[in-house]
Amino acid sequence: MRYIILTFLLFGILACNNNEANEDSFSYLPDAVGGYSTLNIIADENLWDYGLKKLVEPIFTKEINGLLNREPEFDIQAIRSKSFNRLFQRQRHLLLFIESKKAIKEGLSVKKNVYANGQIIVQVSGNSKKAILQLFQEKKSQIFKLFDSHRTLIIQKLAKVNNNNTLEEKLSNNHGIKLVIPQSYQLAIDSTNFFYVSKKAKIECEKFNHGSCYIQTGIFTYFFNYSSKEIFTPSKFIAIRDSITKQYVEGNSGNNSLRSYMKVYKELPVSTKDINLDGKYAFEVKGWWDLQNGTMGGPFVSIAFVDELRNRVIVVDGFVFGPNFNKRRFIKELEAICLSIRAN
Repeated sequence: MRYIILTFLLFGILACNNNEANEDSFSYLPDAVGGYSTLNIIADENLWDYGLKKLVEPIFTKEINGLLNREPEFDIQAIRSKSFNRLFQRQRHLLLFIESKKAIKEGLSVKKNVYANGQIIVQVSGNSKKAILQLFQEKKSQIFKLFDSHRTLIIQKLAKVNNNNTLEEKLSNNHGIKLVIPQSYQLAIDSTNFFYVSKKAKIECEKFNHGSCYIQTGIFTYFFNYSSKEIFTPSKFIAIRDSITKQYVEGNSGNNSLRSYMKVYKELPVSTKDINLDGKYAFEVKGWWDLQNGTMGGPFVSIAFVDELRNRVIVVDGFVFGPNFNKRRFIKELEAICLSIRAN
């Protein structure tokens, strides 16, 4: 009986929120809580054991491309339906599975800001366990993209609130490029066609030892004349990136007679895909970088697109160096920043 009551309570709450709230408008709702990469799955225990767990886990805990060690896209937290209370309602990412023969609506629904601001709730409902599993199997890619896109949006919004206006204006005025740059970044290089900002800090270590450990993240953007779509192939793109980083991104070789510089680590495969960037075609590249004549290395993500007005290719690149840390939170933040790139 408690489960039935909860089922209709969830349907009622979501049904009363048919129109997604304007995220920029004032709201009395509290802010969402929880990690950007934590996914809370609410389902009846019988459904979870029936086969839902085996379907869900490979989708959301798949390996992030471009990392040296395996790290999952999301951490899953399974919550039994009868335990879904105020403690969990404010979580940032909620995936609800509802089984009821009297369901108000059967299928997939998406709501935002139901219990908290900055929240997304994806509900999968059906009149049987089999129907629910079949629906999730059909919509799994779409559901993953919904949570992944929401994660990106939330990180971008946070960066915009704490942005560096001075650096953003300099990039826009000098190079005709718009990019969200967090306040914590400082200018490293501003040349004819290359703009580089970086952040260096010591924070609590995650691996190997205790205390504070060094972490560095960098974001650089560059551009060149567009001549052929061949640029949007892995080999050509990597060659151009290596030529740019060889010129501008130096490291410490430990040997004064050798110059150290960033390059793509060829022993690991890069991951590439075509993406939609504000309605336009863009090319995404993820991989691992290291130093020629050096010992540093880490993941990177690049986004490239054509600025048709100026007939140029604009590239933005984010990278991490942090041997004492897991890389997911850093590379996801950098990916979100890179996806904010636009031609001015």
